Amino acid sequence: MIELKNELLTVTVAERGAEIVSVKNAAGYEYIWQADPKFWAKHSPLLFPVCGRLRGFAYTYAGKRYEMGNHGFAQRKIFTAERMSGTEAAFTLTEDAETLAEYPFRFVLRQRYALEGEVLRAFTRVENPARTPLYCNFGSHEAYAAGGNFSDWSVRFEREEDLVLKEQVNGNLSGRRIPYAEGVRELPLRQEMFDNDSLLFDGLKSRRVALLHRGKEAVEVRFGPYEHLLLWTKPGAPYLAIEPWNGLPDRADADGELPHKAGILRIDGGGAVEMEHSIRFFAEFKL
Repeated sequence: MIELKNELLTVTVAERGAEIVSVKNAAGYEYIWQADPKFWAKHSPLLFPVCGRLRGFAYTYAGKRYEMGNHGFAQRKIFTAERMSGTEAAFTLTEDAETLAEYPFRFVLRQRYALEGEVLRAFTRVENPARTPLYCNFGSHEAYAAGGNFSDWSVRFEREEDLVLKEQVNGNLSGRRIPYAEGVRELPLRQEMFDNDSLLFDGLKSRRVALLHRGKEAVEVRFGPYEHLLLWTKPGAPYLAIEPWNGLPDRADADGELPHKAGILRIDGGGAVEMEHSIRFFAEFKL
């Protein structure tokens, strides 16, 4: 574990998955879901080299079939960690025999965190050290504690939204867009909203959202360069995941060819892609 700390917050990041496992304010309030296996035994996994589910949990590349679970393998791998200061750390993952068995690419995945006052900045960078193209997506899956009565919590959008969902059936996209709610600035949360899966929004104008308890801000997520945003919880669980992704689950009729995957990033040899999202933890928040 690596701890980042200032006068407002203490952040703990695990070397496994470069995963944020705790963020506490000076009063000891815990903002991050504490991975109760009764519901979901994770905190905030880093998604790479895919976001969501592959059709049949597999894909094809250069004539060979590869199997891969939801969200890829980065979440289970041990990263090399470097503490840069008391408020900044970097984590690096490269290919090994295990990753090459399910993903036949050389890569450098870098995750850097910088704590600045109430804000934790997260930089995700993928580098292609090979000469041939690399195909990937990445995203974040931070789950925030939402204790007490779940209906006391809500999500506020930066701008008023006519919410439309990309329909998911058994973890894959159906290709249908479903109108969800019009003229929404603040969305009250209900457990039954998540009975069928996450809420995967299509075409949001907002570039930041906040999680509120009875109108009081707990966290705010800014996801500027990420095209997609999801909200998710296990029904009955006291947390909400707010997830910026640059990729999508496979469509139910996907042909399985990795370069054809909807929204896939192509990084040419020697190239890199980096994106930042940031999380503001309101330091005075308490339940």
